[in-house]
Amino acid sequence: MARKAGLPADFPGMPSAALRKRWDNYGLLHIPYRLLTLAKMLDRSASATILRGEPLSLAEWRVMANLARLVESTVNAIADDAQVDRAEVSRAVRQLERRGLAKRADHPTNRAKKLIRLTDKGRDTAERIGRERRAFYAYLLADLDDEQRRLFDDFLLHMAIKLERYDRAVAQK
Repeated sequence: MARKAGLPADFPGMPSAALRKRWDNYGLLHIPYRLLTLAKMLDRSASATILRGEPLSLAEWRVMANLARLVESTVNAIADDAQVDRAEVSRAVRQLERRGLAKRADHPTNRAKKLIRLTDKGRDTAERIGRERRAFYAYLLADLDDEQRRLFDDFLLHMAIKLERYDRAVAQK
């Protein structure tokens, strides 16, 4: 397969025929479709490699990653931050509690809410998996210099801003 115009000479390789077919299904207007495809590939790879040997679902890992970053939080706050369904977070927290990786505590100002924290075992697990994920991300971005990474991040933020504005406009109608 010939190299596509615009790719640098040191581009890390050509896509497989299956990836090329998936990628070219719609064309450049469908970059969001390509982002969804990439996100699914990332999730599948994370589940298969990063979480290997761990009795964790990806949803449980996302909760752990958020708690490792935030120290403590509520189900609603984690769901909002991660842009996932509250019920998914709640189920993940229950599983983490059963495994001794997380615990709930009373919220200081709201009796109806509980604060969720990682246990020592949960923190150790999250730190280990976090190191593996950072190494995985470093691998994925290794062929990009800092400017390319910033530019890519700017493009992603641009789309996020547009989506946020679009969602607000739709909600107002």
